Amino acid sequence: MQLRIFTPPWPLLLGASSLLFLMMVASYAPTPLYPLYQEQWGLSDSQIGLAFSVYAASVVMALLFLGGMSDRYGRRNTLLIATLTLGAALIILACATTFPLLLLGRFVQGVSAALATGAAAATLMESHPGGLARGALVNTFSVAIGAAVGPVMAGSFAAGSSYPLVVPYLIIGAFIPVPLLLLIRATDSAPKQRAARLLQAIRVPRHIWAAFSVASAALIGTNLCIAIYGSFGSNIAASVGWTTEVLSGLLVSLVLVMFAVVQPFSRNVPPKISMFAGIVLSVIGWAMTSVAAMTAISPLMLVGAITTGGGAGLCLMGAAALVGMISPLGRSAEIYSAFLLIAYITIVVAALIAGPLIGLISISAVLIFASVVCVLLTIYVVYGSRRWLMLAH
Repeated sequence: MQLRIFTPPWPLLLGASSLLFLMMVASYAPTPLYPLYQEQWGLSDSQIGLAFSVYAASVVMALLFLGGMSDRYGRRNTLLIATLTLGAALIILACATTFPLLLLGRFVQGVSAALATGAAAATLMESHPGGLARGALVNTFSVAIGAAVGPVMAGSFAAGSSYPLVVPYLIIGAFIPVPLLLLIRATDSAPKQRAARLLQAIRVPRHIWAAFSVASAALIGTNLCIAIYGSFGSNIAASVGWTTEVLSGLLVSLVLVMFAVVQPFSRNVPPKISMFAGIVLSVIGWAMTSVAAMTAISPLMLVGAITTGGGAGLCLMGAAALVGMISPLGRSAEIYSAFLLIAYITIVVAALIAGPLIGLISISAVLIFASVVCVLLTIYVVYGSRRWLMLAH
């Protein structure tokens, strides 16, 4: 029996999008702070990679069993739980004085992100008055803008504070009442299922596997960018002589701003064209960034960062729109959570590989690795688009 989807009031849509934005601000706030953690706590590059991957790993675990939670218990209830969990994570991070507490804060933050992203994406794509495409745009744009703002905001607050590892988290936490009050006022967009289990593994129906794999390949291209810049943006910036928290935060933010900027302009582009263009731009961007890191040419680093960020944004826009098109009615959150599962597995693997590579060789080796992976993804996206994506013209 299919669920009937109701159009919710604006408070739910605004609450979902504002929570996504704040969630991503918080998720990328530690990026420019990692050099301070290394300096004050004596952490290695591998430990920084672990801190980023713990966040992604907790998202993966939560998505596996709670990804379809909002399909069963309601969008609003799930988003409220995610908001409160984010608040708890920010308190832990602000109070952290040791590496294990940093890991705990990132773990709780990951659980919150898993609950929020699946439920918010389903809410926006199924209930936005402008339809699925407009809802997908609001979803990815909220994520991208939040990710872009997070590093530069945290870097700026840290640079101007006597407590740089505390103040950024407290300031971000001060905005939690915005989505919380909107969601408290909201009504739900889909009826809850009776006698539903809390823990239930997500599944992708067999008949959409092929199309889903193409979207996943494009998404890996996106999250390779997110993982490497999110974990090691400071190392990339340092390769051209930018060593302050503000400059490293600005470089990461530049990537993520481009990630966001391209999305409104690509909303009417067919998914397979958006994915193909995005993955090709990612290859070009990583190649330029690799050369810039090896030669310390800062203008080329800027162009490479802009190109990589723009490519990642196009990949995400096309992939998310395709997932919305192929998701069965009543299972939007579950399918989008499976999509996010691929995203965060990419982050875990990339961060765990990149840390040791930087320690053993250099940041340039990581950038070359990213270029090669994107070439392979390009081949698969082209092949899969021609064979399986007749619906995505």
